[in-house]
Amino acid sequence: MKVYIMIIILAVFTAQVQQEEIQGKILIDTGHSSLDIRLILGELAREFEINYYQVEFTQSILYLDPYDVLILAVPTVSFTDEEMQAIRSFVEGGGGLFILGESGVMSTENVEDLNAFTSGYGIEFQRDVVVDPENNLSLDKAYPEIPIIDNFATHSVTTNVRRIFLVSGCSLVLSKKARSLAWGGDETYGDRLSELYGYGGGSYEPGLENKGKDLVLLAYSLSGDGRVVAIGDTSLFRGLSSAGDPWTRSPLDYLDNKRLALNIVGWLSLKTKRTVVSDRIAQAETLIQEGSYQEALKLLEGAREMAMLVEEYGDARAISVLIVKADRGMEADVLLQQAKVLLESSDCEAAAGVLEEALKTYEAIENKEKTAECLQLLSECGDTLAMVKQANLLLEEAQTLVEQKKFVQATEKAQDARTLFERLNIPEKVEECDSLLAGIQDYQKEQSEEKETSERNRTILAAIVIGTSIIIVVLLIWRRSQPPYPEPPPSRFAH
Repeated sequence: MKVYIMIIILAVFTAQVQQEEIQGKILIDTGHSSLDIRLILGELAREFEINYYQVEFTQSILYLDPYDVLILAVPTVSFTDEEMQAIRSFVEGGGGLFILGESGVMSTENVEDLNAFTSGYGIEFQRDVVVDPENNLSLDKAYPEIPIIDNFATHSVTTNVRRIFLVSGCSLVLSKKARSLAWGGDETYGDRLSELYGYGGGSYEPGLENKGKDLVLLAYSLSGDGRVVAIGDTSLFRGLSSAGDPWTRSPLDYLDNKRLALNIVGWLSLKTKRTVVSDRIAQAETLIQEGSYQEALKLLEGAREMAMLVEEYGDARAISVLIVKADRGMEADVLLQQAKVLLESSDCEAAAGVLEEALKTYEAIENKEKTAECLQLLSECGDTLAMVKQANLLLEEAQTLVEQKKFVQATEKAQDARTLFERLNIPEKVEECDSLLAGIQDYQKEQSEEKETSERNRTILAAIVIGTSIIIVVLLIWRRSQPPYPEPPPSRFAH
């Protein structure tokens, strides 16, 4: 039975952890492309899942509300009016749209149909192939149509992205509604395509083809509460199973291609992140009120970065305030613990100072429970301080009375002081009282012995005096009782 209970608890805990870790829900459209999108983006989808995204493939894009990101890859089948309206509503409501084009696969008609929709976001896909005869990837040989891209705007999408490549990708043209995120190098240009797959001329044609910074390769647009990102290639995100020759590993694993993909969906997945941020703020506030500061900090880890990513700057500020509160709460907890240690050692004066500092912090962060605890300890500390002062005063009075040789009063004061120190659990003061009482007893004993000796000496002296007096009296009496001396005979020398 216990085993089953543990399994249930573990399952619930795991479900909670997984729920907390979900970064967003991604829907990949497979119903509007002539390519096998499930195969092409299958490995990318698994990479998203590893990074805590929920991923689904679908042929219907009419019900988009539960999702954060919709991925449209190489759409060669036109969208119905109903589908376009569903996508627009999804984006306006805070959804993220990621559109991937592809050079050669999309005919002029396909591109025109797609651009009729994407131009609303200020983005149009071009009928060209991006090439670079100088800066390109070499596999079994150098491939000009696999240009290495290393020019990026500073943006959340391009964070830590230094180099990517396109594989026969197309370029983009932007209106004022959109912004460029990546562009070509000095020798990178968009070679125009004819209806038959192949290069338009094989060399740069000034005035007809874009080059360098004018050659936009990655772009974004904002619409309502949502976001749109577009790139003219799918091949840089392919797995090995769909890459073909001469690839020896997945294009997704080269350079910073994977990082770019994760950044894109991270920036586009607004709905879940906004919910997560909001939930974490509410949970952290509760934890801080409860005094669980370490747990609050763990909960807020990454929340501020997530809030900045979805551009919820108000939430980011609120998170910063909560982090400060949690840090100060942890500092106050340390002070409170120090105060308790000082109280245990009966150093109430030092404890009171530490408690007052902790109290100010708890009041500032509005922790009512800890504030009440500090006030209670301060009250107890005040009572203790009064008792300590009283006991010290009694001990000082006892010492003064000893000096005045008023031992009875001194004993009473010392005993009263000892009782208080014992109640306060101050052993060194109890020992001091015991030492004083022992000293009083020794002094009293010494005084008693001196008194007895003095009295004995006085008795002996009195006895001696009395005995001497009696002897003198006896001698006087005896002397008086004797006849007078006879007169001496006359001298023979008398005449």
